[in-house]
Amino acid sequence: MAAVRNPFRRDLRSTFREAGRGTKIGLALGIVLVLVLAGVGWWAFGQYNRTTITAYFDRSIGIYKGSDVRILGVPVGKVDSVQPQGEQVKVVMHVDRGYDVPADARAAQITPSVVSDRYIQLAPVYKGGQKLGRNATIPKDRTVTPVEVDRLYKSITELSDALGPNGANKDGALNDLVRTGAANLSGNGDALANSLTQLSHAARYLSDARGDIFDTIKNLQVFVHTLAVNDDQVRQFNSQLASLAGFLSDERSDLGQALNLLSLALGDVARFVDNNRDLVASNADALTTLTKTLADQSSDVAKALPVLPLALSNLINVHDAESGTLNMRANLTQLQDPFGTLCQLMDLGKLVPGDPKFDALSRQLRPVLDQCKTITDQLTAGVQTPSLVLPFGILSGPNEQRNPVPGTVPGTPSDQAPPSQGGGQR
Repeated sequence: MAAVRNPFRRDLRSTFREAGRGTKIGLALGIVLVLVLAGVGWWAFGQYNRTTITAYFDRSIGIYKGSDVRILGVPVGKVDSVQPQGEQVKVVMHVDRGYDVPADARAAQITPSVVSDRYIQLAPVYKGGQKLGRNATIPKDRTVTPVEVDRLYKSITELSDALGPNGANKDGALNDLVRTGAANLSGNGDALANSLTQLSHAARYLSDARGDIFDTIKNLQVFVHTLAVNDDQVRQFNSQLASLAGFLSDERSDLGQALNLLSLALGDVARFVDNNRDLVASNADALTTLTKTLADQSSDVAKALPVLPLALSNLINVHDAESGTLNMRANLTQLQDPFGTLCQLMDLGKLVPGDPKFDALSRQLRPVLDQCKTITDQLTAGVQTPSLVLPFGILSGPNEQRNPVPGTVPGTPSDQAPPSQGGGQR
């Protein structure tokens, strides 16, 4: 008896088979999507976690994509690309974000040996301050490239040719130089060593005093700038100095005689001082005392100096040449207040200014002096009258003219025109 197949079971198997195939495709697509997202995330994280630096070199030999980027010889990144651009080479590199690089960093190509690959060194080490940004550029003036071995050999060859028999030593000049140098240095080893030692001491001293040297150079720069700004005055001074030098040259004989007489006079002065040493010392001590007294009475001296020229002028005008008399009258300011003068005489501190003993007595008598001043003011006010005229200005203080006569005191102009303008009232 033949078996009968169930069509429903066959359709169910087909359905499950097709569903399993769709699930596998979806799962594969999901895995691919996750890998793509993970790769993008890893790339974005790597870009965020690094500092990209673009440096420009004059040439680049032995630097390739993947070459090391180091700080103090420690690898901190890699070179991403090397691209020539005309007379310079553009090198793009990255440094791990965990390493700080100063904003003014420099880049140098380092050759550890003749045959090995080079790497890029970043310097100096970061010690604080501003840092390089996430995308930074190091210009060509802050990059260096080592000299190639073939260029070094070429330079040595050119030097040897220039000093060889076809160059400077063509006529034996180099040989003569070597022989002369050997003859001069022979037996002078100690002197040469001493010179080098002293030179090292001088260099150490200059290094220790470099701050003062720099300050001196700065001050010299300020001085030179001042001379440049005042160039006209400097030229005028040089011209006047040249005229003075010419005048002294023309009068050198008279100048020599004057200097000879001056030397004799200085000798006489020296002998005089030596013979009168004790007298000079005593005069110096007296001068010290006088100077101290003037310093203590500086306020009174300052008050007297403005009126001293007027007093001298009045003293000259006192003499009447026609009659041969002195047209003046004494006016003693101390006699204007005779009772107050008695109180001033009791102030012992003013007798010997600066003496501690007299100053102490003056302080002790201060209450008495103040009371004396009050009493004498009352006595003076009781005997003064506006019409009282006594000789020598006694009790005449309030009766004196307060406003100076025009033309008699400096600073008070006269109301009369000078003779050159015809004279008379202005």
